[in-house]
Formats: sequence, C-alpha cells, structure tokens
Amino acid sequence: MSVGAPAGGDRPLRFGFVVHPLGGFQRRLLGVRSADMPLMSGRPSTRPPGRLISRLQLEVAGRPTVEGVLAAIPALPEALLTDQSRGVEDVLDAVRLCNGFGASVVGLGAVTAVIGGQGKAIAEAAPCAVTSGNAMTAWAASETWRRFAELRRGPLRAGLFGLPGAVSGGILRLLVRAGAEVFAALPAPPMPLLRLAQRLNAEGPGRVGFVPDWQTALARGGVLLAASSTGGRIPLGELPAGSVVIDVAEPVDVLPDVPPREDVLLLDGEMVHLPQPLRGSEPWQTLYGWVTGQHGRVFACFAEPMLLAATGRTELATCGRELPLERLLALGELAGANGFQVDRLCEGGRPVRGARLKAFSDRGRG
Repeated sequence: MSVGAPAGGDRPLRFGFVVHPLGGFQRRLLGVRSADMPLMSGRPSTRPPGRLISRLQLEVAGRPTVEGVLAAIPALPEALLTDQSRGVEDVLDAVRLCNGFGASVVGLGAVTAVIGGQGKAIAEAAPCAVTSGNAMTAWAASETWRRFAELRRGPLRAGLFGLPGAVSGGILRLLVRAGAEVFAALPAPPMPLLRLAQRLNAEGPGRVGFVPDWQTALARGGVLLAASSTGGRIPLGELPAGSVVIDVAEPVDVLPDVPPREDVLLLDGEMVHLPQPLRGSEPWQTLYGWVTGQHGRVFACFAEPMLLAATGRTELATCGRELPLERLLALGELAGANGFQVDRLCEGGRPVRGARLKAFSDRGRG
C-alpha cells in the first residue's frame, strides 16, 4: 500500500492504547475513573487488570473518522518490573480489551520501557498488531532537532545520550541520514553498536563517533538529544549555562534537582501535532493527563497507532530494539502526508517563546 492510500473496506478504523499510572496519585485517579473502590483507596484491585477509561475520535483529511480506545492497567512501574510475567499478562489483557473494541493496532507507549523485551513478548501473543511507538518517537525527536538546527543555521552536529537503546538507535540512524555529525556518549560501545557505527559511516552522509560522557557530547554537538530508557541521569544543576537539551520520551533524562533554569533550554523531544484535535464523549485530555502526566500536545508513541490505523499501514507496527532505517523513513513520510507533524518547538508541553528560541539559537551559531 502506498503512502497516503486509504485503508481497505468499509470496516471502522480503530486503534487502542495501553497506559499505566506512574505514581500512587494517578493510580487512585484510575480507581475513581473505573469505579474501583479498593484501587481508589490505595489498596490492590480485585478486578481484572485491563479497563477502558476513554473513547476517542480523530479526523484525518480524506479518511473516515478514526476511533480509538484508551485502556489502562493499575500496576505501577515497580510492580511491572518486579513480576515481568504477570506484567506481560496484564498488558495482554488490556490489548485484548482494545482488540475486542475493534482496534487493528494497539500502542504500548511507556509500558515497553519496563516489561516484555521492548514489547516483543506482548506482540508475539497479541491478537492484533502491537506497536511500541518507538519508531515515531525517534522520528519526532529527529524532527525536533532538525527544526532547531534550521534556526541555528550552523554545521549539522548533535550529541546523543542513551545508546544502546531502541529510540536512541533510531535517532542515530535518522541523524546520520540527515547529514549530521553525531557525538554519541558511551565510553565502551559494545561490538554490535560499533559495527552499526561503521556501517552508518560508510553509508553517510553524516558520521558518528563516540565520546566518554554526556558533557563531552553536549559540548561538541551543541545540542544534546537525551533518549535513555531509564531517565533521570542528567542533573539539571550540572548543565552548563546556555545548554540546549532535547529530552526524549518518558521517563525524562534531565533530573530536576534544582528549580527551572532560564539559562538552559529543555526541548520536548516527542511532541506531535495531530491533523485535528481529538474528540470524544469524555474529557480525554484530562483523563490521559491524569494517567500519564502528559498535557497539551500528544506524545509520538500515542500518535503512532492513530496514524497506522488511519492509513491501514499496520505492517509498520514495531516492537523490540531494532528500528530499521527504511521503516523509520516510511513512517516519517506517512506522518507528513497525513498531517502528523512536529509543528512547534515545545518546552514543558508549551511552545517556546520566539525570543527565547532566538537567544539560544544565536548563542550556538557558527
């Protein structure tokens, strides 16, 4: 199927997305939303793990309305990490719930960071296509870098923190493809990563080299893309004045150990503007914000199953650590053709003021 081709048949276009609470307060709110008395009072739930919390609708030009369902499991991240097999079963329960609603593809989002081999275990057992959202996350991060690089109008350079990892590996491929010189922070790269770097350097047009730490990567790259899977590894207080960091996905890498700093620009690394605002019979933005902590524009991992369902391109769904360049490019082309874009540079979920952007882009120019 070509990019932009409509999905076949007259069946409804439907997607699903699985979330889990990031903290105890969000867990209680999930209990309120699902009328689960033990959960809302802070006790373990006695009900099946998967529960629907919102139904959504998205308009994409030239296509039928895309319908979606947001499903949640009550387990906190530490519980998922402690009992991986139980976590996989809980997530599968939510995926089956979405598929019963008619979803042809289900996004796992942040769930893939804690269980199931980056979602592979769930994808192998799921009744429909399952995607981690890592591919669109990597694309959105590289698009964010590209927009800032256009403002700076200097040599194409970038620091990268988070290798080895699925999202950071995808970002690396896209940056080299865009012609950037990438300084990857990793003191002892494993052999598979060294072989990937050799191949990318041979293919070009950009290049990748390794440096010992994020400080060096930031200094040489001018901008640091932070995309580790664990988060909280770069203290805000240790960033030099004038730093520009693109913090990718959840959990965030820049640890807020000090109050917000005006002399540091922390760009959101995966905010995607949808073709039209989501609609629904319930205040989906509030519900999604309660459970995920996200407000305003949607994360790329959330947008990915919407895009795949709207276009019928569920074969682009990806789980696991490998993000082939061809798939990343196909997804990016599909996103652009259907109105999914990184339209603004954001900080804390809000578009950055023009004067603030200019101050940071002027500072590193040349």
